[in-house]
Order: sequence, then C-alpha cells, then structure tokens
Amino acid sequence: MCSGEVADKVTKRLDRTMATVPCGLPVMPPHWVFTVNIWTYELIGKYEEFTVIDNDNEVIPKPYFGHKGQKYVRKEDHIRHPFKIDTDGSSIWLGNNKPITFHLTGYSTTIVGPGPKGVGDKTGDGIEKSVMYDDLLTEFGG
Repeated sequence: MCSGEVADKVTKRLDRTMATVPCGLPVMPPHWVFTVNIWTYELIGKYEEFTVIDNDNEVIPKPYFGHKGQKYVRKEDHIRHPFKIDTDGSSIWLGNNKPITFHLTGYSTTIVGPGPKGVGDKTGDGIEKSVMYDDLLTEFGG
C-alpha cells in the first residue's frame, strides 16, 4: 500500500495512462457488437458480530428436543474462563476477541453489450467508494 507523495505520483500516472485508453474496443469492426471491460477492486471490511451455529450437534443432549445446537459468536469482547475463578473470587481472563476483518484486492472483467446503459462507473468518477470505505481504511492503517 502506498502513501504520501508516492501514492500521489502513482495515482497521477495511472490517471494519465487510463485517459489514453479508450472506454471500449470494437471487437468486430465495423459494427459495435460488445466491449470487454476490466476493473480493479479493493474490498475492506469487518464483521461486528460473526455467528456459527451447529444445529445438528449430537454432543449436548436435550430432553424432549433431542440435542442442543452449539453456538459460536465472535465479537469484540473479553473472554473469561467458563467456570474457574481467581483466588480473590474474580474471573480468570483468557484473552480478547477482536472482530473479524478482511482486506482483498483483485480484478474483474465482463462483456458489455451495445446500448446506452453500461456496466459499472455509476458516479462517473474513476474511483468509486462505499460510504464507510475511508473510515475503514483509516482504521486499518491505510
């Protein structure tokens, strides 16, 4: 990940390069049949709470209903031992759970047919961001 002057130089150079690339190329001249477009993308996100439930658990029997499903919840929280306590009667802390985060980059390609409505580029800008993108990027140290 670039930052500062290096990021500005790379961005300006990419903008100049992309300005010289046509929006689409006619695949079968002289008629415009379809265009092949390629995008780069970056996904940044986190799950505030992530839950996995095993409803087919045979380890915890439950009268009348057969078995009780196990449930694992991952959210920001302090984790304490389920039954052990310290000598002063307080909980024994095992650690901290942090939210699950992810940061992915990649490429996407599609074929766009002729017509007035294209694919992507909804705002007309070269780079489009979701509402929380900048906040998450700052949180991740970008």
